[in-house]
Amino acid sequence: MMSASRVRLNMSGTSFQITQKLLEAHPHTTLGKLIVNADLSKSEEFYFDRPATPFESILTFYQTGRLHLPQNICPNVFKEELEYWKIDYKQLDRCCLLNYVQFLDSNNTKIDFQNAIAPETTCLTTPLSTRNRIWRILDYKDTSWIAKLVLLIGILFVLLSVLTLALSSLPRYRRPLTTCEYYEYSLAKDRTNPAILNFLEQHDCNKLQVSESGDEFYYYYYDYEYEYYDQDDNTTELPSIQTSSQDPVKTKKQGAIKIEPSKVSLKLDIFYQIDYTATVFFTLELILRLIVCQSVFQYYKNVLNIIDTIVLLGTFVDIVLWNLQSSYKFSSELTSFIDFIKFLRVFRLLKYCQHFTYVQVVKFSIRRNAKDLLIMLFHICAFLLIFANIIYLTEDRDNIDSIPQGWWLGLVTLTTVGYGDLSPKTFLGKVTCCVCALCGIFMMSMIIPIFVDTFVTLYGIANVEIAEEKKDQEHTKVFTKVESITALNMTQTFQERHKTVQ
Repeated sequence: MMSASRVRLNMSGTSFQITQKLLEAHPHTTLGKLIVNADLSKSEEFYFDRPATPFESILTFYQTGRLHLPQNICPNVFKEELEYWKIDYKQLDRCCLLNYVQFLDSNNTKIDFQNAIAPETTCLTTPLSTRNRIWRILDYKDTSWIAKLVLLIGILFVLLSVLTLALSSLPRYRRPLTTCEYYEYSLAKDRTNPAILNFLEQHDCNKLQVSESGDEFYYYYYDYEYEYYDQDDNTTELPSIQTSSQDPVKTKKQGAIKIEPSKVSLKLDIFYQIDYTATVFFTLELILRLIVCQSVFQYYKNVLNIIDTIVLLGTFVDIVLWNLQSSYKFSSELTSFIDFIKFLRVFRLLKYCQHFTYVQVVKFSIRRNAKDLLIMLFHICAFLLIFANIIYLTEDRDNIDSIPQGWWLGLVTLTTVGYGDLSPKTFLGKVTCCVCALCGIFMMSMIIPIFVDTFVTLYGIANVEIAEEKKDQEHTKVFTKVESITALNMTQTFQERHKTVQ
């Protein structure tokens, strides 16, 4: 029989011995609770179905009070052992505690990232339902050729829409106002010459043409009538042109009036047609998305979906105002604001690639290192305020006339951009900018590697996940092919047997 002062422990066939007193010194652990409640006089050995190698470090902890990570053991395995024996990992010595904490943080990051990039398993109704298939195609989660075609068309429309908006801002791709548009422009202006309005009201705008004479512009018209045109003070009658002597009464009546050239120009018509076509595509896509999505509320929890809808509403407002309010098309402020809203359509590119694994790596890395990035931003602000004030004190007022101007010089120096619009002139100012630039380099060299390390780690995990996914797809294809061949052979065998029986 075993002595009451000693306890025998069997870990999957490997025996260990330890005194009862050492176990009772840790009553909150698994072995400590066991010894308190067990009757040692009736038990020869306690058996545990646990690995023996990690338990050596656990036993050392009871014997010496010091806990170390075992060699050649995965920290994740040792973590499970600590949880089973109810020993706090904070009991680890400092030589092992730092490595263990880093492992826990890295392991939690990997688990969170794997959950973030895991394929969506929830469906709207059933996995093979038409509604769910359409949603996966529109949300770019499907790998079929139809989904790839929809994705390609969407990207082309976004690029085409943004490209036309950019090109339409160039003067070469804009046209001057027509005579009818100038009439609308004249009506929209508050200070239009009444004589010009009267002239435009008396004549068909489609028959008016623009004449340029030096720096002056004229609207002129011509028409065949049987009476000469009576010139008034506001018009300049051009010499009438006589027709043949057989019809001496019929004359060609002409008239002109001086106008102010309009600084307003409009896009080419092809740009409006492209914009309308893209709007039709995006509208149909949005309507179909809202029909097949699981929940409209869940759909608009995504910021990109909200931006997409705002851009579409801005486009509709532009179309309505263009056709119903004549003064809108001549308002450069309003049209520029609407064009800015349309430029937000470039965010759809992020929406198209949000399910790509590599894009998720970048997003998750930024989110994971948000604290580090905030620390870097805090240090930038602190260094900026310090060095900018020093620069303001050391520089002449002819060079740096205010503290905000010193902030600007400090910012471009701290971030090593150096636009060159401002530069220190005094010796102390130059020394201050040198120290500021060096601080910026040191600060970024300490923070950026943390972000890069996380990105590289998650990038490796993403590659492993992609490789396993492709491997599973290949296995599925092989299994399906084998099932098809087996079913075909069984069918042929059944048919042969049926013929034999007949």
